[in-house]
Amino acid sequence: MIDSAWFYQQLEKDGRSLRGMARTLGLDPSAVSRMLRGERKMTADEQDGIAEYLDVPMVEVAARRRGKALGLAERGQEPLIRDDKVSAQGKRGNGDTHGADNFLDRIRGRMAGTITVAPGVDLTEPADPDWARVYDDDYPISL
Repeated sequence: MIDSAWFYQQLEKDGRSLRGMARTLGLDPSAVSRMLRGERKMTADEQDGIAEYLDVPMVEVAARRRGKALGLAERGQEPLIRDDKVSAQGKRGNGDTHGADNFLDRIRGRMAGTITVAPGVDLTEPADPDWARVYDDDYPISL
């Protein structure tokens, strides 16, 4: 699923080499070659090192290691294609909101199933009841 062509283009673009990348990452060149062909998984540290070596944003490397998709798309999820005639506020160029609900429903539909809450977890319960405490009750602040 890795976008191998992109990685090799980045190497060629500035005259960098696979061997140079391997040296930077502290890996054998064959391991880097297998990684860029998708035969070996890329670790988070390797991803960061590759981004630094190629002088590209880490998010670009993260996206390309999963394929050509950019952004936060999940596997099995189709990208949202927005109707160009509807603005970000859900209004068409003439101010009509026809179609706005459909657009917002499509956004909500894309999020379905992306978060799983473990059984027994109450998301409304504070994580730590004393999270805002700035002093101990045994030592009151005197003014």
